[in-house]
Amino acid sequence: MKGIMRGPLIIAAVLIVARVVTEQLGMPDSINNLISVATFYVLIAPIYFAFKVAKSGVRRPYLTLLKTVALFAILARAMVIPTYWLAYIYQWPQTRFSWSQAGGTVGPEVTPLMAWVLVPLGAMLVWIITSVVIGGAIGSLIIAFHRRGASADKKIAMTH
Repeated sequence: MKGIMRGPLIIAAVLIVARVVTEQLGMPDSINNLISVATFYVLIAPIYFAFKVAKSGVRRPYLTLLKTVALFAILARAMVIPTYWLAYIYQWPQTRFSWSQAGGTVGPEVTPLMAWVLVPLGAMLVWIITSVVIGGAIGSLIIAFHRRGASADKKIAMTH
């Protein structure tokens, strides 16, 4: 299980930078939304972790999965926080940063406390919970199917 997050964290960092770059280049939201680190840490990474955990044979695979998903979401989301700060500083016009449209850090009603602390940490908390609930549930199903298949293989092997 050592080093399980290295590759996914690199991918998350690339997605974050790529999204900011495409947004700043004025690409349409349909393109920008395809470069979503949220989809990566809510769905894709937890599925990857589930397969790795299922194959590892760790003693408590479900707990290991949930801890891994939570830690990954925390680290990936921490990498997103500076984009909120930059959006506040430069008043980026993207919808995801708009206070009135998405609860972001850009708008006349946004205070420095909101922009620097409350909005980024609030969004982080929501996304961590979402990742653990959705990603953890999907990953747990994968582990359960893997364990079921492994126990069926053992029964077949014993009968031969």
